[in-house]
Amino acid sequence: MLSRIQIYILKECLAGLAMVLGLLVLAILLIDVVEQLRTVGGDVSLSLLSALRLSLMKLPLLVEQTLPFALLAACMLAFMRLNRRSELSIIRASGLSAWRFLTPVILLAGGLGLFSALALNPFAARLTQSFEFERARLLQIGQETLAVADTGIWLRQGDDTSQFVIHARKVEDAGRTLLDVKMIEEQRLYVGRRPTNDFAFVRRIDAERATLNDGFWQIENLVENLPNQPPERRQSLAIPTSLDAVTLLDKFASPNTIGFWSLPGFIHETRSAGLDASRYTMRWYALTATPILYIAMSLIGSLACLRLQRLGGTSRLLATGVLAAVGLYFFTQFSASLGATGAAPPPVAAWSPPLFVLFASLAFIAYREDG
Repeated sequence: MLSRIQIYILKECLAGLAMVLGLLVLAILLIDVVEQLRTVGGDVSLSLLSALRLSLMKLPLLVEQTLPFALLAACMLAFMRLNRRSELSIIRASGLSAWRFLTPVILLAGGLGLFSALALNPFAARLTQSFEFERARLLQIGQETLAVADTGIWLRQGDDTSQFVIHARKVEDAGRTLLDVKMIEEQRLYVGRRPTNDFAFVRRIDAERATLNDGFWQIENLVENLPNQPPERRQSLAIPTSLDAVTLLDKFASPNTIGFWSLPGFIHETRSAGLDASRYTMRWYALTATPILYIAMSLIGSLACLRLQRLGGTSRLLATGVLAAVGLYFFTQFSASLGATGAAPPPVAAWSPPLFVLFASLAFIAYREDG
């Protein structure tokens, strides 16, 4: 389906992508290992191998985030080499238009975008979740977590001496009020004065409602169950907590830890539980727009290097291409923030920036090639 020249251009782009990705992976690993030694190693004893293991768990997510820029640099590198060896002049002299020799670049970018969204993202999300759990285990944190399941909301809070496991069928008021609540309190066991990793059951609370106030849960219409005692019905009870409304929502699962295939079901469960799912909806639409973003990035990199070197102005075009790519990135992030907060519809916020750059690039090619 591709001509020999198009296959040759595709190979040049793949070679450039392999080189750029290799350098990026090495740089990311080096920087992130140092970062893990500085952050995690500053609180606990962390060996170099453990830091490398944490960085390898985080690596797929970082590669996914930097892959558009790697593709941009690879296209720039490939066409600069073609230009330097005067092969681009020969290709143009043979009558091949920009539409023809940019086709393999577009196919490569679209295929890479699909691979990133459908395969790399779920793999990166799974490893990112493992990274966060492992980091929390090393730092001995994670007493306060929030999860959504088809049975409702599961929340855990606690400190070094006690923990609460909280389940609610539904939430209201952006997560501040829990309905149909069950709480189980456990106390840490000690051997002498040395704490252990075991906990003992203290009590169970079944309540109609629990409201998060400043520094405590206000529980209403509850039944308290203590070991070896009859259930006691009470009108209200206050339980101390270190959570606030903002922290409670921040404990929610990060969109980066949920893969492409799991996002639709997770969004449905989150909405059914009464929580705001805007961040996850925005993430899903952003992943669906990934192929368009990759094609836009590849066209920016290619168009910046199509001008023949003997005509001059190559450096200015390179700088313009880099600035356009950086502008697209910040425009995409800003638009994603609008979509995540509900200020703009998520499909519009996710698809507008890459489509705008894609159509602008195609218009530029049409102007240059067809007049």
